[in-house]
Amino acid sequence: LGLLPMASGSTPADDARAADAAFAARAAEVGHHAAFIEYLADDAVLFRPEAVRGQEWLATHEPAGGRLEWAPAAAATGCTAALAVTTGPWRYSNGEGGEPVAGHYLSLWQLDAQSQWRVVLDHGIDHAGAVPADQLQATFARLWPGAGEGKCTGRGDLDGLAEAEGRLNEQVARRGLLPALQRVASENALAYRDDVPPGPLAGLRPEADAAFGPGTLARTVGTVFEPGTDLAVTHGILQSPDGSQRSLFVRVWNREGRRWQIAIDMRTPLPAP
Repeated sequence: LGLLPMASGSTPADDARAADAAFAARAAEVGHHAAFIEYLADDAVLFRPEAVRGQEWLATHEPAGGRLEWAPAAAATGCTAALAVTTGPWRYSNGEGGEPVAGHYLSLWQLDAQSQWRVVLDHGIDHAGAVPADQLQATFARLWPGAGEGKCTGRGDLDGLAEAEGRLNEQVARRGLLPALQRVASENALAYRDDVPPGPLAGLRPEADAAFGPGTLARTVGTVFEPGTDLAVTHGILQSPDGSQRSLFVRVWNREGRRWQIAIDMRTPLPAP
């Protein structure tokens, strides 16, 4: 299938990045639809545009006629090395012609029982810009400095993550999306938004999330978590105060000591209700 087990002598982040590169190479060989079927975990989540069970969706939809290409630019794992996150640029060329579209993706990986990396969540943003790969990798390394060393501090329990997620959703309703995120964001947190390359959450322009001010409803739909780790992902739906706009969110969390923080926040628009 082209799946890669963990390699001796490399770091877990190296292995996750290599698995992502092999996934991309497989897509070039057999088409991205078939490659996703090979690499997705049985319970993997895709967004079409809301969350769906990836394998079920792929089994019931015809392959798209275009060509999807991507290349991992950065990877990091949690302290237990059971979960990894990768990112990089993607490009889609329509098989019927027309201008290609591009952006950055974010994939969450999990080691299976055979010590092979499988995709458990995948999403992306559309934009025309570029980000240096070394810049993204350096930020990932700062977000998870002890990645894969097995030296986990504090208690990475699901109850603590759920509590942090619930508090954040309450603050989104009280203060609005961006101020709420900034209160619980890591110093090196990244923002993923359509039309702009990934960049520091601290530098995100207020108008980017202006529609999601005080009164915004945030509803968490799913969580990907491994006990004891310092990396986790949640995803859900945002609705603007007047109910006219909806967005999907994907939040990547890291943990410092006993405190869960936002490491990466992705928001993409959904059709109006």
